[in-house]
This record gives sequence, structure tokens and C-alpha cells, in this order.
Amino acid sequence: MKISSNIIKELQRGSEAAFDYIYQEYERYLYFLVYSIVKDIDAAKDVLQEVFIAVFIHKDSLRIPSNFHSWIIKLTKNMARNYVKNEVKTVSIEEVDLDEMFIEEDDYPRILTDVPKLFSKTDNIIVIYRLVYGISFKEIATLIGSTFSSVLNRYYRVVRKIRALYLEKEREKKREREQQ
Repeated sequence: MKISSNIIKELQRGSEAAFDYIYQEYERYLYFLVYSIVKDIDAAKDVLQEVFIAVFIHKDSLRIPSNFHSWIIKLTKNMARNYVKNEVKTVSIEEVDLDEMFIEEDDYPRILTDVPKLFSKTDNIIVIYRLVYGISFKEIATLIGSTFSSVLNRYYRVVRKIRALYLEKEREKKREREQQ
């Protein structure tokens, strides 16, 4: 698998077309690499998406375009290994019961107005399309008139925020139990 140095240079300049081309070329190959490490289909998909986000975000750290293949392989292996190492410590957004997490009888009205304000309308649409309707990121990009990489970045930013909120809520509950 050889990506021309021109494509890599375009990626480094921020070209989404170059990113999409690299994604198309490497998606299957990297998926099987990740799967061989994490041994779980859903986890492999999640790690793969994180890999491509990291590729786009850290594209400037690649100093020599001809080293792209080894760079992306090393990045993928490291992210997959980190996932396995931290698997027990993280909480998947699909595992979070949003009703239990955010809606308690005392603060129900406040939560209904506060949580959606954390994210933009587009972010909310992306999350709903993905989690509720199971639409692929490529299809979401087409539906909202955006690029695959933009949709992916926005989705994972929202997921990280929700995870952080969930973990903070759990810490608060734990502190309250300890104080009683």
C-alpha cells in the first residue's frame, strides 16, 4: 500500500480530499490490524475511528511523507494497545443510560434545557443520526452537507464531553455516598 508523497503533503495542508483518499485506502487494512489486537468488532471500529481522527489532528508530526505507511501502522498499533490496556477504565457512550445519568426527579426541568445547550444543533443531529438511527458517518456527512472527517471529529468531541459528564456525575454520587 503506497500513498504518494503528494497526497501526504496535501493532507498536511489540511486537504479533506486527501484525508478521505487515505481513509479509503487504509480503512480495511487498519481495521483488521486493530481487530487482531482488541479482539472485538465494535471496539475495533471505535479504535479505527480514533486512529483516523488522530491522523488528521497529528498530520503535522509526520516529518517525512515517504514514512507515512510505517507512521500510520505504528499509530494504529499504539492506539489499539492503549485501548486494550485502558479497556476497563473507560465507559462507552452506548453503555451510559442517559435517563439515569442526567434526569433525576429534583432537577428534571433543568437538565432538559441544559444538556442540549452543551452542543450545537449540528452536533446533536450527528449524535442522534449515529446513536438512534445507526447511520454511518459517511451517510451523515452526505445528509448534513459536511465531510466525513468533520462529522467524525464532531461526534467524538460530543462523546468525550458526555463521558466526562457521566464520570463527573458518578464521582459526585460516590462522594455523596461516602459523606453519608
